[in-house]
Amino acid sequence: MFGRRITFGKKQHTLGELQELMRPTPDADGVTRVFPKDIWDDPKVGAMLRDLGFNPDDPRNIRKTAEDYIAMFAAAKKRLDERSEAFNRDMTARYAYCRAVPFLVIDHTIWDGEDGAFLYASLNLIGFDDWNVLMLAADERTRQMCGIAGHPGTVPAVTDVLAKHVTAWKARHEAALELYGVTATGGEGGITREQYETEKDTLRQEIVDKVGWMKPRIIDELVRIQG
Repeated sequence: MFGRRITFGKKQHTLGELQELMRPTPDADGVTRVFPKDIWDDPKVGAMLRDLGFNPDDPRNIRKTAEDYIAMFAAAKKRLDERSEAFNRDMTARYAYCRAVPFLVIDHTIWDGEDGAFLYASLNLIGFDDWNVLMLAADERTRQMCGIAGHPGTVPAVTDVLAKHVTAWKARHEAALELYGVTATGGEGGITREQYETEKDTLRQEIVDKVGWMKPRIIDELVRIQG
């Protein structure tokens, strides 16, 4: 992936070498940037990046810390807990009883791996958000009274299918990122920032749509199995 030669001033760099230049270490102000401040101080490179629409403190140029991600996941989990409570409260008002729990379509085994990091770090997709969640019955009483499919724990067949999709989506993102890296470092034959952002938005929506397409099919299969 990182073998292509690109122009960086008069010197030739590979994207791998550029990646090393952009190693995730904090600048003097304690902020870790994708393009560190010393790169911006280069008269040729800094000017080129600004011409491309970048600036050092653009949110997209700021790397999230582990603490940032922990806070982001905690907030998303809190929102999920609140939605679950509201769902159970509304269903109890309707059926006199409901104990439903969340089922993650893209499950934790994917989110906890390298591909999961791609989903949240590159595409800002969080598994606890509504696009990835089904509410399923935690017990037989809920299944019978509320007409909700029972929570299966995990569905290995679904996980296997989605793991392959996520791997393919990640490869597409890496290809777009490489082409954008060519342009951002002064090379030819790459894509603009706008084209990269468009591809990223398209990919993000495709993932959300795929999960949305799978939701009713998962429910139908659970209902068929559970009778």
